[in-house]
Amino acid sequence: MAIQNATDVVLKVTTADGLEAVAHSTSASLSVNMDLRDSTTKSSSGWQENLGGLKSWEMSGDAFVDIASPTGADVESLFTTLVAGAAVTCTFGLTGMLYTGTALITSLSIDAGVEENATYSISLQGTASLAQS
Repeated sequence: MAIQNATDVVLKVTTADGLEAVAHSTSASLSVNMDLRDSTTKSSSGWQENLGGLKSWEMSGDAFVDIASPTGADVESLFTTLVAGAAVTCTFGLTGMLYTGTALITSLSIDAGVEENATYSISLQGTASLAQS
């Protein structure tokens, strides 16, 4: 058994201009969902029956605010991308277990408490299929 160390799992967001954001990530999350279509009939003997429907996915993460990001993108470029409504490419995972797709930034929150590191949270909603590699 090889249990994955969560420290190795990353969330990478690439803006349309090719800049990579979400450096110094402190957490990352991927959620894949499927809606159900009710297929109950009179022959179902009182039990609900379902068929698979639309699938969707979301990614989210938290990171330290980096004013001079070595990857070229920072929280400011993520804000600009969100306001423009531009799509980003995002990847979740690590080498050998990657999930990649195109998404829109749906939420960007910056937190700066007294005597604490400035952090931000980002939420992304997939716009098409999620590829697994």
